[in-house]
Amino acid sequence: MRKFVWGFVIVIALLWGATWHPATGQWVYDRTQALEAWAYGFEKQQVALGDITLSLYHRPARDETAPTLVLLHGYTASKELWLRFGDAIGDSYHLVIPDLAGHGETGFDPQWSYRPQAQAERVKRLLDAMRVEQAVVGGNSMGGLIAANFALAYPERTVALVVIDPAGVTAPVPSRAEKLFRQGQSPFEIDSWHDFQEFYDMTMAEPPYVPTFVLRGMAARYQEHKAEYIQIAEDFRNFDQLDGRLAAISVPTLIIWGGADQLLDVSSAAVWHAQVPQNELILMEGIGHMPMVERPEQTATAVTNFVQSLPNE
Repeated sequence: MRKFVWGFVIVIALLWGATWHPATGQWVYDRTQALEAWAYGFEKQQVALGDITLSLYHRPARDETAPTLVLLHGYTASKELWLRFGDAIGDSYHLVIPDLAGHGETGFDPQWSYRPQAQAERVKRLLDAMRVEQAVVGGNSMGGLIAANFALAYPERTVALVVIDPAGVTAPVPSRAEKLFRQGQSPFEIDSWHDFQEFYDMTMAEPPYVPTFVLRGMAARYQEHKAEYIQIAEDFRNFDQLDGRLAAISVPTLIIWGGADQLLDVSSAAVWHAQVPQNELILMEGIGHMPMVERPEQTATAVTNFVQSLPNE
């Protein structure tokens, strides 16, 4: 009996110790996301576009004539952040959720351009490859900036635009993150667990529960990709911005913004609302930078109501 007790204690100690290794947290995160994707009916695909192969999740709609909804993640994020939103929005849309160049399973190449226009052109090529003529194009943060560039470049391919806390305009009130950028510091450039904790606190006001050991794994992944993220930021923050261009967006646009966003201040929402010709603005009080993660059901309902309100052509 005593040997059994000691054996049990040793096993527990080994399991506990394993959680302190970043690889354990990364493995648990990856497996959990894969399980969620399977449970929500998503399939993973690799779509070759010549110079790049995009990894993506997709799920067909219940009705073959249903609209396609393309969802673009933000800077340093990946397609997995849309999974619970995708589950909440149901099967009324054909969902296409790519890992953008430089991110997730699509990977990074120093020869690629990470300018918003280049990323938008890849989305267009992705739709061509999937034989999708038109889509509702949505994005969060950097993904919102890319989605807006897509709508500006390819209005005939854009049924409507959905932007969630989008990047791309100069905020009347600088956010906490923007103040750091102006001091020559990037909250996205992670060198330690402490750096990641400070960054993670900025991303969401109501984050879903994630065990600490998984967060440690995420922190290590940020450290591993730091140099890549620096190159991506040089492109997406310095080119193809939207100041002075919002009025040229010709498609119906839904703007969703978390009132407690610390990365992109909510004051930018008024700029979008005043300048985009056809738009609806929804502010979510007490929500941070990623409403589709913090409140997936509420965000999905807002998008569904908006799309259903569009005129039938």
